[in-house]
Amino acid sequence: MAEEVDTEDEPKGPEAPEGQHCRHVSGVAVRALLDLVREIAIDGQVAVADVERIAQAILGAGGPLATIYYQQTRTCEDVFNRIAIERQRRDPLGRMVVHPIAALLDTPAGIERKRLPQFLSAVRMMIGEEAHEQLRQRAKALAAAHRGDDGMVAWDALHEAPEAGLILEQVLVLISKSFTRFDARRDWFLVVLNANPSAVSTGSTSFVALKAEERAKFAFTEGHMGRVFDALYASLKLDTFASDRIRAFSRRWNLAPDKLLGPFFVEIARLLQKSG
Repeated sequence: MAEEVDTEDEPKGPEAPEGQHCRHVSGVAVRALLDLVREIAIDGQVAVADVERIAQAILGAGGPLATIYYQQTRTCEDVFNRIAIERQRRDPLGRMVVHPIAALLDTPAGIERKRLPQFLSAVRMMIGEEAHEQLRQRAKALAAAHRGDDGMVAWDALHEAPEAGLILEQVLVLISKSFTRFDARRDWFLVVLNANPSAVSTGSTSFVALKAEERAKFAFTEGHMGRVFDALYASLKLDTFASDRIRAFSRRWNLAPDKLLGPFFVEIARLLQKSG
């Protein structure tokens, strides 16, 4: 099941900075077209064929127009790339969950990016809808607090925020609790991750078919699961806890980290051993 697009976090408005450079480029071309049309107009009239000829000439223009196009191309590409990346990150909670496994994305030992919708859906189901919604709202508020004047989120700073650590901790603890019957949950997780949907949701009632090259190519095995979970839980590894952090964690969860997470880590270690 794919996440539905959340448009609330997208920069809005006609004055959004991402449109300025590209409007400038198109404006230059339009003004050049108008100037040339005026020159050949007779009594204010121009044949459609002449307008088409001028337009084709502008599209293939050299000289000053070519220089302007060249200067602005990289700027437009950079802006579009930033917006495309930002649109993929409209789910701050998902972004925070994926952050610890970033080094494993699209690697043979890790997880294909194309599987992230299944991965995040599995996370949502493991922690429960109510908890997921509460955490999603907290993550959304944190992202809003780290959004700059350009409308973009300062993700590096967000990931370092104490609140981000607490949100991720709650996600990870709830996931580990869902593995009480580890073998059954492991098998379920692998089924979800190996689902290979032929379409993704773009709304509550609309779907877009995936091309063959957009679908996951390789099986997600127990070894992959072990490596992904090992990276995912790096911040909660028992050897990362100082005494003050142990006390704070124990107050939040009424159990010391070794009691709460130890059995889960034993099972993850077994998966890693199987993977060689």
